[in-house]
Amino acid sequence: MLSIAAAATLALASSAAAQSTITAAPSPSQVAKAVKRAESSPLPLTSYSYAWGEQPYQVNPYNVGRGPQSGYNICNSTTSGPDAQCQTLVANNASDFCLWGSPTTDATGTIGDIEAAVVAYCTNDKWGARVLPPGAITGLQVLHTSEYIQWTGHINMTGLNLMADDTGGELDPHGADQLGNPLGGLVFSTGLPSGDNSTLQQSISWTNFVGSGLFCMKLCGPMSSPNYCENKFDLLGCAYNMPAAYEDGVFNECDSDLQSIVGTYVGTDGKTSTWSQPESLPATSTLPWTPVVPSSSNCRTYQSTDLFPASLLGYQSTAAAAASSTSAASSATSTGSAASSRSGASSAQVTGTGAAAAAQSSGGSTSGASHVVASGGALAFVGALVAALV
Repeated sequence: MLSIAAAATLALASSAAAQSTITAAPSPSQVAKAVKRAESSPLPLTSYSYAWGEQPYQVNPYNVGRGPQSGYNICNSTTSGPDAQCQTLVANNASDFCLWGSPTTDATGTIGDIEAAVVAYCTNDKWGARVLPPGAITGLQVLHTSEYIQWTGHINMTGLNLMADDTGGELDPHGADQLGNPLGGLVFSTGLPSGDNSTLQQSISWTNFVGSGLFCMKLCGPMSSPNYCENKFDLLGCAYNMPAAYEDGVFNECDSDLQSIVGTYVGTDGKTSTWSQPESLPATSTLPWTPVVPSSSNCRTYQSTDLFPASLLGYQSTAAAAASSTSAASSATSTGSAASSRSGASSAQVTGTGAAAAAQSSGGSTSGASHVVASGGALAFVGALVAALV
């Protein structure tokens, strides 16, 4: 596992290598503007709004707190490649989307250590970012709703240059300092509910979990109310934040009803209540509700060959097979037996299909702190939670 300092050093080295491929040098006025900004202080990441093509080279060049930003936001054909440090993520539909992954160039990253420096990995080479390796995504469901668009599925963790046994964590435009994970990370989509399916719009509110071979990502439109992408439940992960089918080997795209507001539930007494996430999960307790997978319709089922270019297909090297097997074993073992603390907050992950999916722990950090293994008390809670859900 990389230390924070080592991850930062590697990220900066990779960033320098990637930036060296940019053909056009910044103008004197751009340099002066960047220097002036670097002497100032950043705003919360959610305060920055850009039309596509108008994003700056770096949203957060400020040498303040966890800054400056390690990557860049102007990404194009001159920046794409296996060492790209692009921190502008584009997600449009089932065949054209990116996920956040490690800035390292081998599978040694862990979300808890490198969340501030994660970079975009995409299903194609259109966005000046890294391209997911063949066979990385083994199951996918995309849900379109009136308030958000959501991606969920199965992934070989090494495809994001994360360790195969990384139980993962959560990324969003907040973090403890409100500067985002990644710092300066921007997200755009043509598929937002308010969009026209062709114009890239910025999603100010979004969230992405990855760990133990699973991922989920949700992008909300500018008028989403309530904010279905608000992240207040990073200890719970995909199972509660984005309930879905999570079927390995299945690829589909559907229209969907809205999910229930996370943490709001109807109790056995028939009254509507709201659950507030504690600083850490209690030792011996279960959550008072079970996540329900929303109804979907108009589903289009695909083969992976329908969605991804030939360069992403037909992959199953010995190393990948071993990594996939290790990740699957880790996923099964971690159910009720592995967790992370809130400085690296734990995340419950979906391991089955339907509303009665089991919860599985997946750790990450919301503050840039290193990945920390939780105490036995949190493990007991996860075990009790699994027993309650199955």
